[in-house]
Amino acid sequence: MSNYIRLEKDADGIVELIFDQPGKSVNVMGDDYAEAMPKALDELEAMKDDITGVYIRSGKPGQFFAGGDITQMLEMDLNPEPAERQRMFEELLKSKEPLQRLEALGVPVAVGINGAALGGGYEIALACHYRVALNDSKVQIGLPEAMLGLMPGAGGVVRLVRLLGMEKALPLIAQGKRLRAERALEAGLIDALAEDEAEMAAHAKAWIKANPEACQPWEKPEYAMPGGLPDDPAAQGLTYFGPINVMNQTHGNMPAQQVIFAAVVDTARVDYDTAHKVEARYFQRLLLDQVSRNMMTTFFVQMNQLDAGASRPDDIAKREVKKLGILGAGVMGAGIAFNAAKVGIEVVLKDIDQERADKGKEYAVTACERDRRLDEAASEALLARIHATGEAADLADCELVIEAVFEDRRVKATVTKETETVLGESAIFASNTSALPITELAEASVRPQNFIGMHFFSPAERMPLVEIITGEQTSDEALALAFDLSQQLGKKPIVVKDAPGFFTTRVIGQTIEQGQLMLAEGVNPALIENAAAFNGSPMGPLETLDSISIETAYHGMQGRKADAEARGETFDGGPVSEVIRVMVEDCKRTGQRAGAGFYDYNEKGKKIATWPGLKDYFAPHGYVDIDFQDVRDRLLFPQVLEAIRIMEQGVLTSVPDGNIGSIMGIGFPPHTGGVFQCVNAYGLQAFAVRAAELATKYGDVFSPPQLLLDMAERGETFS
Repeated sequence: MSNYIRLEKDADGIVELIFDQPGKSVNVMGDDYAEAMPKALDELEAMKDDITGVYIRSGKPGQFFAGGDITQMLEMDLNPEPAERQRMFEELLKSKEPLQRLEALGVPVAVGINGAALGGGYEIALACHYRVALNDSKVQIGLPEAMLGLMPGAGGVVRLVRLLGMEKALPLIAQGKRLRAERALEAGLIDALAEDEAEMAAHAKAWIKANPEACQPWEKPEYAMPGGLPDDPAAQGLTYFGPINVMNQTHGNMPAQQVIFAAVVDTARVDYDTAHKVEARYFQRLLLDQVSRNMMTTFFVQMNQLDAGASRPDDIAKREVKKLGILGAGVMGAGIAFNAAKVGIEVVLKDIDQERADKGKEYAVTACERDRRLDEAASEALLARIHATGEAADLADCELVIEAVFEDRRVKATVTKETETVLGESAIFASNTSALPITELAEASVRPQNFIGMHFFSPAERMPLVEIITGEQTSDEALALAFDLSQQLGKKPIVVKDAPGFFTTRVIGQTIEQGQLMLAEGVNPALIENAAAFNGSPMGPLETLDSISIETAYHGMQGRKADAEARGETFDGGPVSEVIRVMVEDCKRTGQRAGAGFYDYNEKGKKIATWPGLKDYFAPHGYVDIDFQDVRDRLLFPQVLEAIRIMEQGVLTSVPDGNIGSIMGIGFPPHTGGVFQCVNAYGLQAFAVRAAELATKYGDVFSPPQLLLDMAERGETFS
């Protein structure tokens, strides 16, 4: 037997099955597991008459068991021959056998979960008769495969549906929920909690000795599936309307959610053994799906590269920020302050006076009240870490200061100079700007090597991305600390070089402009917004600009106009600028915050419907006809083409940063895998051809960049 698994028998006849994969920080369900687990079952079956039960645990402190080997899955041929497809199916069935043998040993089997039990790890736990977990924040439990475009394939669907019923199991699987230990207990995913590993082992072993006839619930004669079988009247609402709801929510872009629904219902219709075959067929369907490949590539392989610091200078020691300064106590600054205090960082929240600073801290008070994971003591401790002030001197010993003031060069220059007079020589100054060039902003600094951009997204306490921008003189030390702080805040940091608009703002700007351009052309706004939804975007371009603020876009346009006139040039913003001018000057509709933009909003800021007046202003003679696929491509292609131009210009050098940044920062359709993986899946040559077609109809913004043409000719992909 491989040393991946150890079997140790105690004085009470209980065998501990210990997962401890050599050379790995966490156990995974790959080739080593496939070799070791059947051999371990051979031994257990040989000794089952002489043992009391089996206690499964991990030999790695704080780590239980991860899922399957995604890298291995990505190496599989997407279009295998029929014989190879059948061989894959048979291998999938064979891979399920060890857990079926485990639950059918004839002795009680319990598991102790001391860390994350996600995917394959929780599928192992489901094959046990009793599950105990540490009551620890490191413990997460669930089946998150859907987040990678997959579904559980080692019995997770079959067993969870029989354990909880279709209605409760479906959202856990389809949404890929990860539950903390207490929530997992409430949801029925585990049976008990323990405070430490010794107590966990003692509890599990006591249960084994007290339940010598233990078996799975569905093996008992009196078993009935919770909530009913698919054909039962109580389940009709789920089985009839479920597929429609899935299609409405995903617009057909997420095959995993459709397949998971079918697998949940179909495995519930048949006997236990047949259910495992059904699950294997559906799992194979997703394993050979392009969308799954997109998501596995970006959200597993490339995300791991990002988390490991691929874009961080590797010759500088990792640091933790203990005291953080924030300039500007508005929504953005207050959100960053709350986020930082929540992870244990001392925060100095500074505004122009004490009253405004205190108002910013009130934002954190409200955020604490909304966060159900924070009890009264935790909230008090968090708020105590935020020091609101109107005095710059209070920033003196901050290791890093984030400026989050109004998006104006002069205002930013003023606070930069004021703050640097009190900061230490090694303190880093970071500007939270979405578009202003960092090198220009750094001109106000006496230490430009310590000046960097950190672009947070609103709401800062919830949005997962930070776009880090290096200026011409930014040092590696500044980049390393900004990267480390981002990860300390629980964010995903991407790194780009300096240029107006950086990466995310330039990319999202393309689809926003196309939305306004089509509106100016007389395209029905409902068609524009629905095209974005069918592409897989969480928000259409008109709603996006409403949420950012049409007024902000108007001020930006006025600034560009003033700059052009100062150079002696005539400003021509074209149809896009005219749409913004009309909305602000003529219609007095400035966006969501004002309750009126391209959409009407209720008093709580919730979208009601597109404003009927849009037709009067932009299509007085009726909406124009335009091919729906063209509308969809006009919203998607410009983002991808702009991302390629950004890479061509050297502003972005990392494909993973581009893919993850586009999805997590600006809502690029996640099923595509991001702006670069989208082109890989489409095919570089085919993408270039379609872009050229669009360019002839809709303008040069669709012209394929030379980088795309060159890579297509060489048969390369973005990696």
